[in-house]
Amino acid sequence: MAATNVVANEEVTVIAHRGASADAPENTRASIAEAVRVGAPVIEFDVRATADGTLVLFHDDNLERITGRKGSVETNDWKVIRELDVGSWFDGGEFDEEKPMLLADAIKLCLKGDSTPLIEHKTGEAANYVKAIQDLNAGEKVILQSFNWDFLAEVQSLDSSIPLGALGSKELDASRKTKISKLKPDWVGWKFSDFRDADLKWAKSRGFEVALWTVNDAKIASSWAEKGVSGIITDKPAQMLQVLGDD
Repeated sequence: MAATNVVANEEVTVIAHRGASADAPENTRASIAEAVRVGAPVIEFDVRATADGTLVLFHDDNLERITGRKGSVETNDWKVIRELDVGSWFDGGEFDEEKPMLLADAIKLCLKGDSTPLIEHKTGEAANYVKAIQDLNAGEKVILQSFNWDFLAEVQSLDSSIPLGALGSKELDASRKTKISKLKPDWVGWKFSDFRDADLKWAKSRGFEVALWTVNDAKIASSWAEKGVSGIITDKPAQMLQVLGDD
């Protein structure tokens, strides 16, 4: 499924959240490989910039939960971050060899498995993301999303071919609707518990596709699918693929 049509009106696209993060440690080679294996058409992962500007997969703004260490991705160079253990924290003890991934390697792993990479910007400059994507000739093969809509606007000004997703939570109020309408992203990704039927009606009336995060309950996913959302972001892609019947 092409990135520019990643959430088609005729079906609900299952999006693996941080890879298959219920079955393998989030944002790792193992979680992405598992999401590819189960057939997730889109695989989301989080990206931060190290102190020396290297773009690396990591969600949290500090290292403690995943690595047990103090500090953050942003306060360490890649030569330090690359040696961290990002798998041992996960249940089962079978992922002790997992090391942080580079953005470029994650993109390549997804594309090799015929899955669309959904890159979530956490930190780092727009120009560096655009360069990383362009270096792989992947401008129309990925989606770049962020809660920082100014970042998305800058990406748009640098390379309009890269599909964008505007992330949000809490109330989708008039001010936010105005900003989204001005940005014109390819789709809107919203926290499912904050999203309302009226929000979906508004988005669809303006031609925006909607993906909801993070949905791990089959009944909730099915309910929103019936209402017409285009994507479900989930930690459990294999289960959701069965529930929603995504090809």
